[in-house]
Amino acid sequence: MGIFRKNEKWYIDYYFQGKRVRECVGTNKTLAKRALEARKGEIVQGRFKLENLARSPQFDEVAKEFLAWSRANRRSWKRDEQLVGHLLKEFSGRKLNDIHPFLIESYKIKRKEEVKPATVNREVACLKRIFNLAIKWGMTTENPVRAVKLFPEPKLSCRWLSHEEGRNLIDACATHLKAIVVTALNTGMRLQEILKLKWEHVNVQQRYLTVVAAKNNENREIPLNREMISLLTSLERESEYVFPNDNGQPFGSVKTAFNAAVRRSGIQRCRFHDLRHTFASHSVMNGVDLTTVKELLGHKSLAMVLRYAHLSAEHKRRAVESLDGTFSLAPDGHYLDTALFREIKMSAVSG
Repeated sequence: MGIFRKNEKWYIDYYFQGKRVRECVGTNKTLAKRALEARKGEIVQGRFKLENLARSPQFDEVAKEFLAWSRANRRSWKRDEQLVGHLLKEFSGRKLNDIHPFLIESYKIKRKEEVKPATVNREVACLKRIFNLAIKWGMTTENPVRAVKLFPEPKLSCRWLSHEEGRNLIDACATHLKAIVVTALNTGMRLQEILKLKWEHVNVQQRYLTVVAAKNNENREIPLNREMISLLTSLERESEYVFPNDNGQPFGSVKTAFNAAVRRSGIQRCRFHDLRHTFASHSVMNGVDLTTVKELLGHKSLAMVLRYAHLSAEHKRRAVESLDGTFSLAPDGHYLDTALFREIKMSAVSG
């Protein structure tokens, strides 16, 4: 048993049941040594099956099938294309059975030097989904990613704007962006939901709009407040889209215009998605229950809106604290000491 290099790739060379087997494991010598040790372990433990190795498809083939499936079934298929592109740089040319947990761990470490841990996690999660589908399609029997832990990620802070920050942002927006930002703050809609909103899904008379084919593949209705009614009735219907560009089509992106508006407004650290958090946060602080907020945002479970739960409690606490000193036993608004309070109580009882 050993390793050797050929055409800039490393191979492992070993015998199994009297047959010589050679496997290509990539361009890294250290990984080749680890792959050989892993294969030795499988043989000793009786887990290695040569027939599985022979009929295992290449990762390139499975990745191609996965992308075809993604385009047909997932709204985020473009993101899947990006993720698979990075995975192919590492696993192209390998058979599925050649991809072991230690190879994936090595990929994680190498990618972490290039991108953020959260990005690496998304790529590893994509690899896991590919293997799960490959199992479902009968292309393999095991998913090596199950033995791989993702990098820990810091919890994202829930950034939301105050009333003053919201007004400053609206004032700083370019003309085409102003109506989009106002809609986000008053409906909690996602950016793409706003950009692709059509007039046929807006009912001004009955004061609601319909978000079609939302992220969770379910339509949802959002009531329109007076601000939104005023905004929508002021817009010209020159396109089937409510917020079109000059060509009557949805904007591809408003990132540049939005970032410029944030800079002009003087607001610190704000993404467009934070407008959705702002809608939810102010709704909760105004007494809207979490279940209703969940439905308005289009989430399937309460887990995604529990981040706003503390705002309700905090808002109630501030409301109660605002009464401090208003209804007090002491004329100066301070609490009486315990002994004096007991004396007053006894006097009241005896009187």
